[in-house]
Amino acid sequence: MKKIFVVILSVMALAACSSPYYPEYRPLIALGAETSNLVCENTEDNVNLRVISNVAFDATITSGSEWLKFADEDGEAISDVVVSGSGNKTLTFKHLQNNNEKRVAYLILSSDTRRDTVKVKQMGRYEDFLDIHDDDKSRFENGRLEVESDGGEVSFRLRTSCMDHELSAWSSDKTIVNGFEFENGLCSFFVAANEEQQPRIVTIRISYVDGWDDTQTLELTIRQKQPRLSSN
Repeated sequence: MKKIFVVILSVMALAACSSPYYPEYRPLIALGAETSNLVCENTEDNVNLRVISNVAFDATITSGSEWLKFADEDGEAISDVVVSGSGNKTLTFKHLQNNNEKRVAYLILSSDTRRDTVKVKQMGRYEDFLDIHDDDKSRFENGRLEVESDGGEVSFRLRTSCMDHELSAWSSDKTIVNGFEFENGLCSFFVAANEEQQPRIVTIRISYVDGWDDTQTLELTIRQKQPRLSSN
């Protein structure tokens, strides 16, 4: 009886190995970096990136190669924008000094079946900023701007590190707040008259994409007063 049991188990094992429900083993492919956002200072220097891999791969600088280069063992820049590696590897880069706004380079890690993207972000000479710089701060309370019920053009001044044409605006209700314009740091927009017997709330967002391809956003609530009741 014991012999029969052993034979049955052997048959079952063979059947399992050849069954479509048990595909043959394939090793997992690993390729990636320890961070997807590598930040370096605005001075000229070297920076390292650890790549985790169990296959051969290529590392390619797809943008930003005018200031970011691969470096050799001595930390000196090399002209290639593509280097190859296999297994775990530390990549060394040389970055030039940055005297302007912050900037970003893109590094692609690729194998036959895998692809990973790393942002190499370099600091600039100054920080990005976007906030309200209106002379009359009393107009703004807890991020809210009160406007009259009859509407019309509304404006306030911005403090920002970007150019006017880089700014964009979004309104949660374009039938009430629309027509945004930016000129010399002044944000202007149109508010439709309120014909409802209650206040109206609209959220607006002013934003721009900075040198790291990240979005900087200023959010503000517009509260429009309700119409005054007629004395008749």
